[in-house]
Amino acid sequence: MNPLQSLFNRGPEPINLPEMPVLNPGSSPLFGSDPKTSNQTLPYGGGSYNPAGKSTIVPENDVYARYRDPKTGDIMPPNEYALSLGNKIPKGTGQIPNYAGDAMTNPNQSANELKGRARDMTNARNDIATGTKDPYGVGNKSGIAYSPTELKAIENAYAGVYDPALNDVFSRLQDKQAEDAKIASREDRVFATNEAIRQWQATTGTKKSGSSDPKALFTQTQLNNGSSNSGLGLEIFSTLDNDIKNFYINPPMGLDDMEKKVPMYEVFNNYFGKIEAGDIKAQKVNDMIVESTLPNPVKHYFIEQLPLDAPEKEKSWKNIWGLL
Repeated sequence: MNPLQSLFNRGPEPINLPEMPVLNPGSSPLFGSDPKTSNQTLPYGGGSYNPAGKSTIVPENDVYARYRDPKTGDIMPPNEYALSLGNKIPKGTGQIPNYAGDAMTNPNQSANELKGRARDMTNARNDIATGTKDPYGVGNKSGIAYSPTELKAIENAYAGVYDPALNDVFSRLQDKQAEDAKIASREDRVFATNEAIRQWQATTGTKKSGSSDPKALFTQTQLNNGSSNSGLGLEIFSTLDNDIKNFYINPPMGLDDMEKKVPMYEVFNNYFGKIEAGDIKAQKVNDMIVESTLPNPVKHYFIEQLPLDAPEKEKSWKNIWGLL
């Protein structure tokens, strides 16, 4: 038998068809689900929506949302992100605004007061920079799981808020200490000058003007004003010769560089500044003082402050006290 003949004589092979699935409502055998009712996803992270009902688009959950630059929408590097959080730290309360307010309302704080303020702010800054304290709950107490790099950057930015105030307080402290040293030097010279005037008065038989009690000649308000005008503390000012006190309390008037009438002590301060700047010779100012009509103790007091050699001052004092 022809082998092929058996193929033609054989009955048809049974065909096993796959079992048809039972379709759920809203499904399609061609698409697996009905596009009219299933959720659809928009490209490029645009979100998703369901054609049924109002078809409201639901944005995708952006896991990088907190890391995005609010201006550009770009994801920030970790250091920039941490610094941006640090810049959100509250700056309206606490030590910095208090210091700024005190600096305006009480600019003449003592050196000890400025030292205390600098110490307190330095300690607070270091506590924040090391994470020891988090007063506003923006760092390790925020409840956010920052990375160590992010947390350190936030702490540094937070602590950096103190830097301008610390620079200011240390600058003020340095100026105050220099001023205090200058005043102390002047006060030491005042004691020496007072003693020298007493000796010259005793040598020449000159009587001291008025009572030895300054309050017998001047009111407390006058003494306070004279102390302020002289740049000396009230206690030191009260030890001055009465003629010198009166010079600062009821000063004679002179002309400044603009030909404007000002208290004579301002004229002297201007001359001393010019001497220090090299604009006028100390000897010229000395001669002007000797030739003036000021009381002898006042002349002696200002000549003592001139940067002259001791022999030159001695000569001027003898001239003043009538020993030449």
